[in-house]
Amino acid sequence: MRAIVKAGEGEGFELKTLPVPEVEPKDLLVRVRATSICGTDLHIYEWNQWAQDRIRPPLVIGHEFSGDVVAVGSGVVDFEGGEYVSAESHVICGVCRQCREGNGHICHYTTILGVDLDGSYADYVRIPAKNAWKNPATLPPEFASLQEPLGNAVHTVLSGPISGKTCAV
Repeated sequence: MRAIVKAGEGEGFELKTLPVPEVEPKDLLVRVRATSICGTDLHIYEWNQWAQDRIRPPLVIGHEFSGDVVAVGSGVVDFEGGEYVSAESHVICGVCRQCREGNGHICHYTTILGVDLDGSYADYVRIPAKNAWKNPATLPPEFASLQEPLGNAVHTVLSGPISGKTCAV
């Protein structure tokens, strides 16, 4: 498969041919239809201090995407081949105290697609089934790929008192 890879230290990415990821028991293999660019990808491209401290090349980057399920892990029951999905890019452990109390957003063991795990700037991406959600067939792929960052924006707006407030957009 084709993939955009942070191959080593320093500025830039490389287009490489890599093997298609093998699906694990709790995973989905998704054929990517659309993927979006995030500021995180720019940091990795520029190889700024954050990227130098966090990224361990080689790594397929990208974490905002939509696509079609082409393989389902043996332990997955909620998805089947052909379904159109997007995904949450933060993969939580599910067993730490924060996760068990419903606070996975502060899991100390979080890994992120395209940052810690191979991501979506490729023909295929492997994701945990628990991170996927099904898209309606009518949702254009380029819009479906933006659901993960849109969720961040909606959560931010709804987390404080906003009724009657003024804001600039």
